[in-house]
Amino acid sequence: MTVTVLRRAAELLLVLVALSVLVFLLTSLAPGDPAEEILRRGGIQPTARSVAALRAELGLDRPLFTRYLRWLLDVLQGDLGRSYTDRSPVAAEIFSRVPATLRLAGAAALIAVVLAVLASVRAAFRPRALDSRAIAFVTVAIAGVPPYIVGILLISVVSVGLRMLPTGGADSPGAVVLPALTLGLAGAATLLRLLRADLVQALRMPFVKLATAKGMGSRRAIMVHALRVAAPNAITAAGTVLAELLAGAVVVETLFSWPGVGQLAVSAIRQRDLPVVQAYVLVIAVAAVLLLALTELCLAAADPRMRRR
Repeated sequence: MTVTVLRRAAELLLVLVALSVLVFLLTSLAPGDPAEEILRRGGIQPTARSVAALRAELGLDRPLFTRYLRWLLDVLQGDLGRSYTDRSPVAAEIFSRVPATLRLAGAAALIAVVLAVLASVRAAFRPRALDSRAIAFVTVAIAGVPPYIVGILLISVVSVGLRMLPTGGADSPGAVVLPALTLGLAGAATLLRLLRADLVQALRMPFVKLATAKGMGSRRAIMVHALRVAAPNAITAAGTVLAELLAGAVVVETLFSWPGVGQLAVSAIRQRDLPVVQAYVLVIAVAAVLLLALTELCLAAADPRMRRR
């Protein structure tokens, strides 16, 4: 058991190191010169001398490998650098917005899980009913529509048409509903498709049929036996969906002016603020990897076969 834990920890460490390399390379090799962008934004016409001086001040004139090692050492010490725009610590900017993103992702995950479980149980209980077929159709439709389209439709209908909820911001208590619903519907569609198929398959298993033959109601058989059989795949899908919610929040946060790290990242990309972009991608990537590792632990707790492996 100890050897397995150490091996998994070593694999996780290698994944994180590879992620750090990808994050730094993808952001550093992006087209455009941050020094020229900073000078233009400050109202200064960039010249070769001024660009070279600013690049030296920001450390952009050093070799790429040297910059990566320096950045990695700083990250390991908790220093994510300083913003190019106002020279403020990037870590403070990122982590001041993390609670808003976690609030949004948590609400979206709750919506996704509740909708997926309720709809899949209903669809498995009466697979040929009209409402079950409608659920399947809506699931496929939502899965094929980008989240920002769903968000625009919700804003048009709920906020503009019905005037029930605000169109954006985080000032009012109900401001999280529409962005969370936009993210949650996409996650619910993914979970529902998998959970519905697993429940239908579980209901055909001999021990579930035996329980029904002994007098157990269909609903109770689904809740007691079928959901337990479908739990491992559902846990795996839920972990993947939650990681996707964190990564996909950037579009929804921008659409609804939600003050999370996604909105900060979009602003940093427009301004070529590389330290903020690198910090955002790294934090989201590390969070996704840790979520998937936690999913594996939950899967081992739910499935005895995984524990034996």
